[in-house]
Amino acid sequence: MNTKTATLKLGFNALGFQSAWWLTVLGIVMGYPFLGPLVMTLYLVADHFSLAKPKSETLLILSAMAAGTFADTIFTATGFLSYAGGYSFAPFLAPLWITAMWGGFAATLNHSLGWLKNRTLLAFVMGAVFGPLSYMAGAKFDAIIFNQGTTVTVIILGVFWGLAIPGLVKLYNWLDGGAA
Repeated sequence: MNTKTATLKLGFNALGFQSAWWLTVLGIVMGYPFLGPLVMTLYLVADHFSLAKPKSETLLILSAMAAGTFADTIFTATGFLSYAGGYSFAPFLAPLWITAMWGGFAATLNHSLGWLKNRTLLAFVMGAVFGPLSYMAGAKFDAIIFNQGTTVTVIILGVFWGLAIPGLVKLYNWLDGGAA
């Protein structure tokens, strides 16, 4: 693959995820809870065609969706966070749009965020900083509510995301048959 094509794929990966992220949050706050999951699914389908290793990366995306939904469900069930657009029949579960966000984010790990692969400490720092910032942006739009105060929430989310990003990278290495 030539450099121009590789750059375009990385650009699509990064901009596609960011666009889907914003449409997901805006869909929630505007009362269209399925807009985000639909847009994120379209992004993931389009991005799938650029995957170098579709099986390993698809397993990573599905694993991240399951693990991330589980983690955010714990945040919800414990009252740590609240989400708009949740399930009326099971308000303790993380909503579908959060699951979609996890899938979209996982799709960036081997592409636009691929430069973090062999930089565990940097991956931790990036997660510790940008994970909470993402939640804070959602909170600014009332898609997420911090029930424990901003400082405590940011610290907990920082540690969580600081561990999550290197953990997902190691998971991908393991799924791809490499050393974890």
